[in-house]
Amino acid sequence: MSDVVADDEILYRCVFHGLDKYYRIGESGLELSSQSFTDKNQAPSVDRAKLCNNDPKHTQKNPNDGVVSLIAGEIRSINVSQNDPKGNPIFDYKIDVYPRPTEDNPSHAQIEPSPDYATKGTFRKVAEKLARLATERINKQSWEIKPYDLLT
Repeated sequence: MSDVVADDEILYRCVFHGLDKYYRIGESGLELSSQSFTDKNQAPSVDRAKLCNNDPKHTQKNPNDGVVSLIAGEIRSINVSQNDPKGNPIFDYKIDVYPRPTEDNPSHAQIEPSPDYATKGTFRKVAEKLARLATERINKQSWEIKPYDLLT
């Protein structure tokens, strides 16, 4: 039986400290940047909270970094289309969360599209939507771990 990430699963994402690049204070409060979800393979990594004892420190790479949370079902609700040159939708991407455990990190998962992104711009739209979801969660509930820059 293969492992599946359930819709109600909490996922952690490390947000590297550095106010200018990954988050900023906007008109409506703190806003995460799409850079918070950038990934050279266009498959942002997350950790499955239940597989790391619901401890966001597991996801924190550096003591100055922050950690945000997302819900798998909300990620799956992201809607992004591939459009023709006139802007008409050709097809919709299915965004999902797949378990990708490693030897060092059994809680590792990735946010991936089906099919693969046709353009970098499409991935950027998804990263923007992920940042919006995480920002909404921060503004409702707070960070899992605040980055050092925001503690002072």
